[in-house]
Amino acid sequence: MRRSVETRVGTTFVLLMQLRVLVIGVTVLVDGQVRGDPWALCVLVLAVVVSGVVLAGWERVVLRLFEQPALLAFDVLIGYAVLQVGGIFGPYFLVTVVTAGLAGLLYRWPVTALLCAQQAVLYYAALYRNAPSDDGVIMPLLVLLPVFYGVAALVGTVLRRLFDEHAAAEETRWRMEAQAMAAEERTRLAREMHDSLTATLSGIALSANGLPGWVRKSPDRAEREARRIATAAQVATREARSLITELRDDSAGVPLGDAVRELAGEWEAGTGVPVRVDAEAGADLPAPARREMVTIVREALENVRRHADASRVDIVTAVIDGDLEVRVRDDGKGMPGRPDDPGWLDALARGGHYGLVGMHERARRAGGRLAVRSVPGGGTEVTASMPAAGPESEPARAALGSR
Repeated sequence: MRRSVETRVGTTFVLLMQLRVLVIGVTVLVDGQVRGDPWALCVLVLAVVVSGVVLAGWERVVLRLFEQPALLAFDVLIGYAVLQVGGIFGPYFLVTVVTAGLAGLLYRWPVTALLCAQQAVLYYAALYRNAPSDDGVIMPLLVLLPVFYGVAALVGTVLRRLFDEHAAAEETRWRMEAQAMAAEERTRLAREMHDSLTATLSGIALSANGLPGWVRKSPDRAEREARRIATAAQVATREARSLITELRDDSAGVPLGDAVRELAGEWEAGTGVPVRVDAEAGADLPAPARREMVTIVREALENVRRHADASRVDIVTAVIDGDLEVRVRDDGKGMPGRPDDPGWLDALARGGHYGLVGMHERARRAGGRLAVRSVPGGGTEVTASMPAAGPESEPARAALGSR
């Protein structure tokens, strides 16, 4: 959340600096007296150049200003020079008020008060050296002008407090949603453990109990049963590993593109097969669907490793007609059978190949669908589509902080 505060502070900082550049530029254009004074023109150009440099690198400048208030004191000196050459009243005074607003935005009150006091002292020095001759009416007004430094600093402080409070509210919302997601995930894993791993182990136990009888009655049937038990044990092992992997998985907390890139990087490092990831910027899913999608991609890559004999893999994520679509394509040897055959999935399940069956179930559970295209010798493409996330569906994840 500190990052969100810094972003809002940075945006306000940029707006104020742009206002300063605009005021100086417009004033110089309409003030013929300043344009005719080389010294004044140099000072104002210096102020514009400094402001432009700050705008160009505002992200680093804001962080420096957080750490070094003395840098803003240097800006106060530039403001004094502007008052000296341009006059203590009018738009040039507004240029110096911007600095007071920045002080209130960036610092606690002691530092802000010190900077405002520095501005007031330099203002009165400029007033002493540039006091107007007809001071009967205007002089009291000029004496009171530094009050606006305090007002600007107060406005900056109020803005910063609003930013901090908004960030705190975001953190609270994120923590509550994270707790709800964790509870939902525990429930889902418990359900999957009951439906998959427990059922498989129960089947193994039942078959193992009947095995001695088959050994006595029919050695051939006993051999087949033993092979089935061994296959079921392998399935149970894979299901247990899958559940353990999901327990360790933190993909629900990061954007989908980053999670896919991280997963692809780990897979490429482990297999030596290059993976190219093309993720559309901003394309994402709600957290529960994102976890299902990442698991589907992981399972697709695992299938490539075990069966495809591929030399490269491409992963593309994009939003198409309101759905987020992820395609995992390899150039391997393809799959046996016809994926478009209605009985294809059932045949895979009967053969103990539950990976694609589980991927279909995950896609349906997230409100999406999964399609497989494969050509013998021409590779395989797995496409999963789910309803894309809206702009407000994902909670902020950055850590909160306040000054």
